Order: sequence, then C-alpha cells, then structure tokens
Amino acid sequence: MPVDAAEFAARLRAEQNDPDREKRFRQDRTRRRRKIQLWAGAGAVVAGGFAFWLFSVTDGERPANEPFAAGLLEESMWPDAWPYTTGLPFRGSPAARWDRTDVASSMLPPQAEPVGKLSAQQVAAGLETVREFVREANVSDEVLLGEHPEGALALLAPGDPVRREMEAALSRPGQGRDPLAMFTRFDPDEIVVMEDTRAEGSMTYEATPAGELLVHADYTFVYAVLKAEGGWEVRPGREEVARVVVRRQLSATVRKGKIVLGPSAYMIANDACPAAGDGFIHPLFSKEAAKVKAGKRFDPYAAGTPLADAPDGACLVPTRT
Repeated sequence: MPVDAAEFAARLRAEQNDPDREKRFRQDRTRRRRKIQLWAGAGAVVAGGFAFWLFSVTDGERPANEPFAAGLLEESMWPDAWPYTTGLPFRGSPAARWDRTDVASSMLPPQAEPVGKLSAQQVAAGLETVREFVREANVSDEVLLGEHPEGALALLAPGDPVRREMEAALSRPGQGRDPLAMFTRFDPDEIVVMEDTRAEGSMTYEATPAGELLVHADYTFVYAVLKAEGGWEVRPGREEVARVVVRRQLSATVRKGKIVLGPSAYMIANDACPAAGDGFIHPLFSKEAAKVKAGKRFDPYAAGTPLADAPDGACLVPTRT
C-alpha cells in the first residue's frame, strides 16, 4: 500500500526525537556482537576438536611408529617415526641424496696416476680389481641372496689367508667365523632386497716398498629390504621397508691381477644381534626396532667416524638409517 509522504516524514521526526533511540541502538549492537561471538566459539570448538583428534591419532596413546593419519598426509610429509614404505624407501635418509642411477656409478675409482714404478694403466687396472671385489662382496645378486660369493672369492689371490678364513666361515658360520665380516648377506627365506641399493665412498692408493699397488677403500652401502612373507601393508599397495646400513673399510694389495686383503673393519646398523651367528643380516622393521632398548647407539652416517668406535660384531642401535 502506498505510504503517504507527510506521514513518513512525521515518523522520521518522531524517531529522531525519541529519548530511547540511542539505548535501542546500543542494545541492537550488543545482540549482534553476541551472535558473532557465539559463531566464533562454535568454530573454535570444531577446530579444537579436530586438533584433539589429530593429536590423538598421531601421538598420545598411539604408537609413534603407527601412521593412523597416513591417508591424510603425503608420504613425503610423514614424521621420521613413521615406517618407510616401498613408495619412498629412502625417506628421511642421507642416502636419498646419493646417486640413484646404479651402484657401479657410485663406486667409480679415482683418477689413476703413475705411482712408484707402476704406470697409470697398471694403477687403473688395480683400482678396478679392488672396486670389483667390493662390489661383488656387497651388492652382487649372489651375495645379497645369501649364496656362495664365487665372484668375490675369485678375485682373491689363491694363497691369501683371508680367503681360507672366509671359505671356512661360509661353510660353517659361528663364533669367530662370520661371513658378514666381508660379505653382505640376507636370508632369502626371510628378506627381499629392493633393487635400489645406494652406495657412497672413496678409494686411495699408494705403492708398497715392494713396488705393488696398495689400495684403501671406505664405502657405505644402504639397503632397502622387505619381508619375504607377511610384510605390513602400511598403505594400500605400499609395504613396509626396513633399511640396513653397512660400512666397510679395507686395504688390499694388488698382486698379479688378484688381491691380497690386509686390515679391514666393518659396521652393520639395524641388525637383530640375538639372531646373529648364521652368517646373515636380520633387519629390524619398525615395530621390532621400537622394542629395542639395549645396545650402543650409533650414527652410521657421522662424518669421519672411525669404525674403531663401532667394534666388529657389536650390537649397534642406529640413530638413523
């Protein structure tokens, strides 16, 4: 219905002259603020509830290594305490930054130069022999599958006493006879080694007083492994992975195309020591590793760490792999 202009003007004058006009405005503003505060409080309750849930699924009473919120996060964002999987087997490891092409390319010998009476060609041939031995002993299919390391043994001089010791250890592993002192071996009934093994290290060389080539090698290998049976599928299609770090230092004299081994030392991080004695590495997966309390804690990647700080055969609990 049309509003009379005079009536509308009179109404406006009445409202302006109303002594309670300011009071009603203040009451209206108060009601609006309270509504806003109520909505904000409800939002805070929802956000707080989500935060409590997120905390409860990743911490609190939940095991630190169990990814209850795995479906909500990209695997690259998972905390270090969560298990590694076949999706990103080297997540959080220094080895993730190492050469990814193949192990051989990570083990290139240094530039060969003449030394003593040896030519550069003789030095290059000797370095290649030692490099091949280290590769055969640590990343060849036969050694990783726990088979007899024919390729590595064939590179040792027939009269080398270390060769006889290793042959005895391979035939009858036990106290004082451990094939792991020279070879990286897994039980194929227990473990499957992923193809993407990482390696980093170096070799140096010099001439002996007898005019032979003496090579010093220091290499670290990192293996991503799965359980042969009964592995934990952390996410659909992504099985849990354990990592094993093996570092080896050795000296070898090259003699007539073969090598005679000198002093050597090794370190294996993430091996179930109570299961030792059969000549195989027995990796600990996340739930097993979480139960380990005793043992010397050791960083296998610590720069310049001498292996004397990690005695052969010691139970080492790695601070990281």
